[in-house]
Amino acid sequence: MARTPEARVRGDARRVGVLVTRVVALALGVALLPRPLAAQLPAADQAFQRGDYSAARSAYERVLAADSSNERALYRLAILDSWDGKLIRSLARFARLRRIDPRDPDIMVSHAQVLAWAGRTAASEALYDSVLVRFPDRADALAGRARAIAWSGDLDRAEDLWRKALERHPDDPELLVGLAQTLYWKGQPDLAEVYATRARAVAPEDRTVRDLARAVRAALRPEIASNVDGASDSDNNDFVAQEATVTTSLGSDLRGRLRAGWRHATDQAGDGSSYWAGGSIIAALGHGAVLRAGLGARRIQPDIVPGRTPFTAELGLGLRPARYAAVSVGYSRTPFDETAGLMRQDLTVDAVDFSLDVSPGPGWSLSGGGGGAWFSDNNRRYSAVGALLGRVAKGLQIGPFARVMGYREPKPGLYFTPVRFSVIEGRAVYQWQRNRWGLRADGGLGSQLVQAFGVPPAPHQTEWHVGLSLSRDWGANNEVALVGSITNSGAATNAARVTSEGFRYRTLGLRFRQGL
Repeated sequence: MARTPEARVRGDARRVGVLVTRVVALALGVALLPRPLAAQLPAADQAFQRGDYSAARSAYERVLAADSSNERALYRLAILDSWDGKLIRSLARFARLRRIDPRDPDIMVSHAQVLAWAGRTAASEALYDSVLVRFPDRADALAGRARAIAWSGDLDRAEDLWRKALERHPDDPELLVGLAQTLYWKGQPDLAEVYATRARAVAPEDRTVRDLARAVRAALRPEIASNVDGASDSDNNDFVAQEATVTTSLGSDLRGRLRAGWRHATDQAGDGSSYWAGGSIIAALGHGAVLRAGLGARRIQPDIVPGRTPFTAELGLGLRPARYAAVSVGYSRTPFDETAGLMRQDLTVDAVDFSLDVSPGPGWSLSGGGGGAWFSDNNRRYSAVGALLGRVAKGLQIGPFARVMGYREPKPGLYFTPVRFSVIEGRAVYQWQRNRWGLRADGGLGSQLVQAFGVPPAPHQTEWHVGLSLSRDWGANNEVALVGSITNSGAATNAARVTSEGFRYRTLGLRFRQGL
């Protein structure tokens, strides 16, 4: 049936009314949409300012979900990521920010700082330079550039930049503490103390300033330390030993150390003792280099043969080419007296060792080393070790570890002399620190192989070790620690033989250090 004109008019009116209602509702929704976002951003800022970073992160994430280009939310999340050690994610957020606003100096300075934390010091320096072209007096950019250069290992250039920046801002605490840190790293604690004291006067509540001032004072004052160690193995080799040291400053670039100690060892055949004393100096050579040199004497008193008193010597050079890299090479001459059986042998060892420690990124550490030893009985030994650890959770690192050593000649019945001894294992290290208490636990599981002279290699054996250290510190460098370990590794001792997987080597020690 055909509709009347009046019906068509009423239908059109209803459709228009529905359409108008929908348009009004949509407009109202659009008008109200920014209000939750506008409320969330101040709430996130307030949480950030009062230190509730978990709540701030959640609020900023909600803002970013509603507006993916919100600069404030991106900026604060990038900062929070960097504080949490999530540097890759932080740098990705800064890259987005720089595309949105490539000229904002605050974003550029923060970005450069995170680049330095990530070890990309050249890129960090370039970004700081870009800021300083436009704002040559900006203190945080001056400080950041000098710090990035110091972390790259160029301490002399960093010192020059800190001093020039202080000419512009003589009372800036960040610049004062930065120069003090650089001088401290260069091995000049006397000069570092001057600037650390000035920084403490300007910013007495700054934690970084307080910690640095304590560390510098600790480096200048005398220090005593004592170690008590004991060990035993399933081949009935046991020893207990104690060593004490006194270290003090002899000048702005020189420290001296005196040490004395004793060891008493037993085995199935008898016992023996050794006593030693000596002194050494530690000199800062500049450019991050440190020289160590020492002389001493050790009295070896076995139970059934005449005693002897050989001289001891040490010489070493340490380098720090970058903030997260250290290299050292050293020479030592010592008696071979680790067990009672070895005390009965008139043996001395001349050894040269090399070590390298690098942290290629946050939570990663790479270490390696090696060397050779020449024995007074014309034997020789080589050794090499390497380890890589990566962080998988807070305080926990895991990674592979490998070690190999070997001797040129067999010495059956005298000391452990495999033609090749190798270990490869998976290792885990956990570290926890709270309220000056510290806990370190490490363990490994792998395979070891012993190859003796003139015989086929022995079957692979399961190798394992467990270690634990509990420490309590106070002040800048005062600490007491209890350490212990147990392993079945044949290379843990220089006993005359290595048994099957039933072999065990156990250690227990107490460490004490106190600044005077």
